[in-house]
Amino acid sequence: MIFSDFIELHRGYDLPKAKRNADGLVPVIAAGGYDGFHDAAKVQGPGVITGRSGTLGSVYFNTTDFWPLNTTLFVSNFKGNDPLFVYYYLKTMDLGRYATGTTVPTLNRNHLDQIKVNIPDLAQQREIANKLNLFDEKISMLNDINDNLAA
Repeated sequence: MIFSDFIELHRGYDLPKAKRNADGLVPVIAAGGYDGFHDAAKVQGPGVITGRSGTLGSVYFNTTDFWPLNTTLFVSNFKGNDPLFVYYYLKTMDLGRYATGTTVPTLNRNHLDQIKVNIPDLAQQREIANKLNLFDEKISMLNDINDNLAA
């Protein structure tokens, strides 16, 4: 299977800081991660987002509706795949190696389309994603414990 048969990526949307509503409940996501809030969403959750310009390689999973900024690419069509599996799969891809540009690295979604990917069936995707998510939850819990010990 090729990447374009797996998922479809779309470029994020412009939203200048001056037009954001900091009191909103909708997360705004930039290439480097969460970048504040707004009162309107552009994309219905769950969502998988990665950096498109500047900060490349980080992948984010968001469970709620969100606003992906124009410095990101987000999955606009999961094509029947499990969103959490897609998140973990993209994290393994080292997307930064597909960047172009020297001053400001940029990830062009069209450069990913023909990459061969090996994707398990939906039941296996869910099993893999659930196991990896359990590890992430345990890591988060242990980090919280460590933070409390240091305090």
